[in-house]
Amino acid sequence: MKRFVLLALGALLLAMAAPSPRAQDKPGATQAKAVDYLIIAADGLQEAAREWASHRQSHGRVTQVATLSEIARLAEREKVNLLDIKKFIKGVGGETPREGFQVLLLGDCPVVGRESYDPQIEIPWFMSTYMDAFGRSAIPGDNWLADAVSGDNEIPDLAIGRVPARSLEQARLALKKVKAYESAKMGEWMRRLTFFAGEGRFGAAVDQLLENLFTQMAEQVIDPAYDLRMTYANVKSPYAYVPARFSDKVIEEANAGSLLLSYMGHGAVDRLDDMHVPQGDGKRELRYPILTEADVSKFKIENGQLPVMIIVACATGFLDDKDGCISERILFEEKAPVAVISSSRDSHPYSNTLLQNALISEITKQRRSTLGEAFLRAKREIVLGEDSNRLKLENMAAFIIPKKEERDTLNRAHLYLYNLIGDPGLRLRYPNVRVGLPDKLAPMAPEESCVVDVSFDPAVPGAAAAGSGEASRPRLLATLEVRRSRVHGELVAFEAKDLAGSDAARRKEAEDAVARNHATANHKVVTELAWESLGFGAAGLATGKLTIKADSALAPGDYVVKLFALDSKGESCGFASLRLRIKKKE
Repeated sequence: MKRFVLLALGALLLAMAAPSPRAQDKPGATQAKAVDYLIIAADGLQEAAREWASHRQSHGRVTQVATLSEIARLAEREKVNLLDIKKFIKGVGGETPREGFQVLLLGDCPVVGRESYDPQIEIPWFMSTYMDAFGRSAIPGDNWLADAVSGDNEIPDLAIGRVPARSLEQARLALKKVKAYESAKMGEWMRRLTFFAGEGRFGAAVDQLLENLFTQMAEQVIDPAYDLRMTYANVKSPYAYVPARFSDKVIEEANAGSLLLSYMGHGAVDRLDDMHVPQGDGKRELRYPILTEADVSKFKIENGQLPVMIIVACATGFLDDKDGCISERILFEEKAPVAVISSSRDSHPYSNTLLQNALISEITKQRRSTLGEAFLRAKREIVLGEDSNRLKLENMAAFIIPKKEERDTLNRAHLYLYNLIGDPGLRLRYPNVRVGLPDKLAPMAPEESCVVDVSFDPAVPGAAAAGSGEASRPRLLATLEVRRSRVHGELVAFEAKDLAGSDAARRKEAEDAVARNHATANHKVVTELAWESLGFGAAGLATGKLTIKADSALAPGDYVVKLFALDSKGESCGFASLRLRIKKKE
């Protein structure tokens, strides 16, 4: 392993590291105390780093760029090491980092096993003393640089991300994607969350537990106002898709645009898992890829509607692999996700679940302003366990790992495993109109109806009728939907072994059934709801009265009323939800 990263006790040597910076234009000084966005760049990427800083400055950030050679000169050494970089970060951001202080590393990682690094295109990363989930490798990552508070307690104190560019072209492409995302028009993509998953294959009991944890997250963690889509590589699930076309379906779902694209399952350096399909009669299962490096070029997400991709799987963020990893391929594909969060080595399903829950909560519920802030808080949560749902997760996880100290150690290891491959300063896209609804509705019986008051703050620009001056009528969508854990509609029965069979007619029939079931399972809408009236003012749509009617055929249970509003220019958007209980008819 690389000598310069074997620094588990490096904090003891910080006093011998580089002196504090001395000038704003050179890495430095008193003015630098106001810096909230620091870019540390490999020497050959300085030009791109300054372009990145200019973009962040245009949105109000106070930036500073420092190259490795500049930091080395301050440290009075020929070549910078990780201690110098950490000392420099603390000199700019403070011993206790200021609120909102973030660091972007612009440069790739050195290849694993190499004794040195190329400062023109590489920035070293830290090799921790933790081992991966299978005990095969020590865990590298950028977390050590984010642990700034004295004592090195491993818990990150500042947001850090890395763009592993090896050329100006790659760095500029990543920045181009950031700009496209941050300037994209608003739309339904902002409320869409796209999930796909592989089977755990840890045994029936553990697999069922993991599915239950995902259902719990979907129902309790994610705001019901978001639209959630799922594609699951398990032929027993209604969310399964045609095995031979599974990867194409994943790409198709992603290409529709979304706020998040999240995968959970097994993974490797250059690919995600396979879908396993039984042939029956004692024959070996057939395997179909979920997503590989070869599929990355098929991402064609238009108009800047690029999701943040969360890959909760082993080794897909193996940045120091000599051939690169799938996360890097995604980051440097123009119409693929704008950033990737993934693991540098083998990870564990327990800590994976905690991180996925925490990160999605920080984005969809807490709505943190930047990706770096959301990731920082999510990583802190998996160790500190402050979320109100954490006890439930721990009780379920005790079935897999009974000893709490083992769970705690795993969680700390995952602080190093998971890295943000992208810009920590990425400004996440959220609706800018608050849709006001009643706090709750009284239970309704089938055939009953009610009218609820709706407000839009600020008003959604537009007029009551299209053609009224320059503005046109805003787009409004109101629906009554089943909960995420329910399927609305009839599923079609089929024989799983026919999906891998030699009988073409039976295979097509089974494939058609799987495709129909996937569509049915993801379509949660029971009916669209009607507006009784809309209130327009000089600024646009400000109020409305929505009629909620329970159809006579509606089964008793819990439902969701969802609202979405968008102006004609894609500049104003809002969405909200309201839970509804349908009771038995008396």
